[in-house]
Amino acid sequence: MTDLELDERARIWVESQTRSSIAAVTEMGGGITNTKWKVRLSRGDPVVIRWSDPAVWAEKGRDHVQREAAACRLLATSDVLLPRLIATDGYGDVAGAPANLMTWQPGSPRLDPLGTTAVHELARLAVAIHRHPVPVQDRAPTFSYRCPASPEVPDWARRPALWRRAIDIWKAGAPPTPYGLLHRDFHLGNILWDGDQVTGVVDWAEMSWGPADLDVAHICADFAMLHTLADADAFRTSYQALGGVLDRDLDGNRFWIVSDILGFLPDPAHILPGLAGARPDVRPDDVRFGLEELLERTLS
Repeated sequence: MTDLELDERARIWVESQTRSSIAAVTEMGGGITNTKWKVRLSRGDPVVIRWSDPAVWAEKGRDHVQREAAACRLLATSDVLLPRLIATDGYGDVAGAPANLMTWQPGSPRLDPLGTTAVHELARLAVAIHRHPVPVQDRAPTFSYRCPASPEVPDWARRPALWRRAIDIWKAGAPPTPYGLLHRDFHLGNILWDGDQVTGVVDWAEMSWGPADLDVAHICADFAMLHTLADADAFRTSYQALGGVLDRDLDGNRFWIVSDILGFLPDPAHILPGLAGARPDVRPDDVRFGLEELLERTLS
């Protein structure tokens, strides 16, 4: 994407906040929202702008921007590495749309298999997020479920009975699991690395208040779809060994994993466009049946 395709009001806002002219703007791929650009300035380090076109994103875009800004403020002095908030226009009064301007975070995502050291570092990051103290007045909105209002057994399922059982578990309702801070989109594409060291976690647009089980379930689904169940197990084991707390009740923990898995319906293959550059080898059936294997493990 060229710099001409970023709204002119957003360009003016960026220049006013950075006190520098813009040299180039590049769309940041890898996701499904297409609301972020990397901005190279005529002087100083590059920055990132999230700009949520109201014609496309409406109230949801404003919510994303405001949650992300809140996360940057809340975790600014924590051990969690995330972008620093430079400026925010939560209602789009100046930038032409709800927008955040943030520092550029070094590193790049890794979608290749992670070794023991990297899994340990990733688990340490998750524990740091979930342990972070949050004053009552600063709590994020309670999480939302992602599964369809009336989930159905997917037509690609090899084990339909598993999916029927999962749907019944979800419909029975949530257990009384303690809540805390969640990233809520904790997957491999949002983690930045330099070798085996995490350099940052990005895309806090869905920061929520809810059970840590949801973040853990989400990245374990990533491991199951892109790598193996053993990788998912390794992360979960490392997370708990480092002090991460999940629902100790087997049925309660199962509910959260199931709710995350159902959130990929009707077809987890919708994640493939975001993977195309780094993992062109991943096919629709790889993610579908990796997810189904995770469901089978969860319900056994």
